[in-house]
Amino acid sequence: MRTSLRWMVAAAASMMVLPLTLAAAPSPAAATASCHAPRIVGLSVTAARVRARASGCLLRLTGTSVKMPTIQTIGSQGARPGQVTKLLTASVNPLCPSAVNIGPPPGEPLLRPGPTELVTGLFIEGGALILRSAPSCKVLVGKSSAGTITVTNSAGTAVADNAVVTAGQLLDVTLSPGTYTVSGVFANGPAARPITVMVPSGEVVRQDLVLDVP
Repeated sequence: MRTSLRWMVAAAASMMVLPLTLAAAPSPAAATASCHAPRIVGLSVTAARVRARASGCLLRLTGTSVKMPTIQTIGSQGARPGQVTKLLTASVNPLCPSAVNIGPPPGEPLLRPGPTELVTGLFIEGGALILRSAPSCKVLVGKSSAGTITVTNSAGTAVADNAVVTAGQLLDVTLSPGTYTVSGVFANGPAARPITVMVPSGEVVRQDLVLDVP
């Protein structure tokens, strides 16, 4: 009788402990309900998917449809890097067909209020057509090349004589208002076609030298 009683007490105790043990174990769904958002802006869609997966995040893509995930990039993300989230939303940039060599900003000369100044660089434009990814295909702008630039006033005096510019750099020249001739030579040898530009008083004028290639 005593043995049976002890067995019943032990069985009842185990039944009381068992629900507590089961309740303390988190479910797989709860363990993956949130993640720390990684930084994916600027990455290709393929790379963003890999990084999101490594962080345990579910990734939802919006914006342009994904056609070439190794080329298309992420333009923005809904959650800040490091923020805890259940779903990481990201906007995909469109594909932009453009030449291999992207030229300067469209619409030059570009003027804005400021000191009387000329801003110029050396650009190669043209070549084979390729696909890029950007927030807007209308604002693709290339980077200037290395070389030298000369700026001459209407009297034939050089106000900037063979000024050296490195790749990605623009030349800023403070001038008196007037008309100037700008010429340049690329570091690899070819010369850009000279241009004439008028610089009004109180305006910063952007006008670049361009070498067109087929």
